[in-house]
Amino acid sequence: MSRREPEKIEVAVTFKHITDRAVLVNDGDKDIWLPLSQVEYDFCDTEPGDTLELLVPEWLAKERGML
Repeated sequence: MSRREPEKIEVAVTFKHITDRAVLVNDGDKDIWLPLSQVEYDFCDTEPGDTLELLVPEWLAKERGML
């Protein structure tokens, strides 16, 4: 039996801060920490305040109240 990849969705957020393990973004209502291991985006040259379109697993977006 093969493992299915989780469904990923695109979310628009404002970039705030990044660490070695997570990125802090704002979805328009609240600040949210997302683990870098779950986010698809190249944060090179990203500045605080930039608007980003991140790919994240749907389950994570739901868990963090982004949907």
